[in-house]
Amino acid sequence: MVGASRIAERFNGLSVLGQSCVIVATATLGADLLTLIFYSIFFSDRLLLDLVLTSLIVVAVAGPLSYFFMGRSARLVELAAELDRANRLDDLTGLLNRRTFLLQSRQIVSDHADGKGAGMLLFIDADHFKAINDREGHAMGDAVLQEIGAALASSIGAGDIAGRLGGEEFVVLLVGAGEDTATLVCERLRRKVKAISAIVGMSGREVTVSIGVSKHQRGQSLDALLLAADRNLYLAKANGRDRIVKADGKLAAA
Repeated sequence: MVGASRIAERFNGLSVLGQSCVIVATATLGADLLTLIFYSIFFSDRLLLDLVLTSLIVVAVAGPLSYFFMGRSARLVELAAELDRANRLDDLTGLLNRRTFLLQSRQIVSDHADGKGAGMLLFIDADHFKAINDREGHAMGDAVLQEIGAALASSIGAGDIAGRLGGEEFVVLLVGAGEDTATLVCERLRRKVKAISAIVGMSGREVTVSIGVSKHQRGQSLDALLLAADRNLYLAKANGRDRIVKADGKLAAA
């Protein structure tokens, strides 16, 4: 079974043309073997000619058919991958969509239910985003959101997860991280977001974000963790925006 799985894995890794060649070669060898056995018993004097003819017939028939069907199969694999991506990711930012983020983070929280906690959660909101849409247009607003998504993705580690909850709201779970790491990530994100205006060509307005942070406690549910971060996000907004409010409710930056 292990050997068969490895063969299948290598076969699937080939191009459509490569897969077709393998199929045709295998069919040709099989046909030639059967011809060799049959003709060695009954018609040995015609063996060489019929081996050649058998090979040519198999190649002529199996070649186009295998290429066609393997091409269709490859396209189905591509479509399945595209559907999976569309089902998991936010189509604007490329981050996890709300459903996928909640599923994955809920599983992570569950896995750490009896340990020291799953890490730190960041609730992020783009400041005055409605004003950006109203003044600059929705195309510019989409460009800003895309850049915030890119800034988020480049600010976190490989084991962390980030998602767009909807609108201008984003959320990050820093898996296994402590408060110092969360503060560093928040500051890194704030700096990158402030550069977005220049990147998208928006003059006269600086893009900023407010961030509420919460720390997962042993036995705490994901909903409670999100609520704690949301409360701190509200404090960040109430204190003038472009702020970070840490898990303990204290202001971290101004």
